[in-house]
Amino acid sequence: MPLISLQSRGAANALFRGCPGALLLCLALVSCVDKEKCEEAVRVTRDSLAKEQPALARQWRERAWKICNDATTTATLDKEIVDKEAEIAKKAADLQKQIADSAQQRMRTAGTVWRGYDDLDEKQHTVAHLDLYREKAAHMSQGLPPEYAKQIDDYNQREYDRRRRAAK
Repeated sequence: MPLISLQSRGAANALFRGCPGALLLCLALVSCVDKEKCEEAVRVTRDSLAKEQPALARQWRERAWKICNDATTTATLDKEIVDKEAEIAKKAADLQKQIADSAQQRMRTAGTVWRGYDDLDEKQHTVAHLDLYREKAAHMSQGLPPEYAKQIDDYNQREYDRRRRAAK
C-alpha cells in the first residue's frame, strides 16, 4: 500500500509545482544578503568618501542598500556621506574666501604701487617710470582665477591710462 494516496499526491504535486517559485524567491532574498558583497560595497563607499568622491560613494551606497538589506548599515553610510559632503562644501567655501581675500589684498597692493608712482618727484613722472610701475602692478594679477585677475588688470589699466595722460 502506497504511503501517499492518489488524492494527497495531487496536493503534493500542486505544492511542489508552486514551490520552485517560492524557492527562487527565498534564494533571491538570501542572495540579497551576501555578506562578502555587502562588506565590499560598504568598504568601497567609505573609500570613495576618503578620496572625497561623494557622487561615487552615493552610487556604492545604493548598491550596499540593495545587497546588504540592512537599514542600520545604510543609515550609517548616509550620515557619513552627508557629513563628507558638508566637509567638502566647507573646504570649498573656505578656499573661495581665501582666494577672494588674496585678490583683495593684491588689489590694495596694486593701489600702493600706483600711489608710489604718484609720490615720485614731479620731474620723474615720465612714461618710462610709469611703464616700470605698470609692470610692478601687473604682477598683482598673476596666479589668480581669471575673474579676479581681470578686475585687477582692469584697475591697473584705468590707473595707467589716467597717469599716462599726465606723463611727460
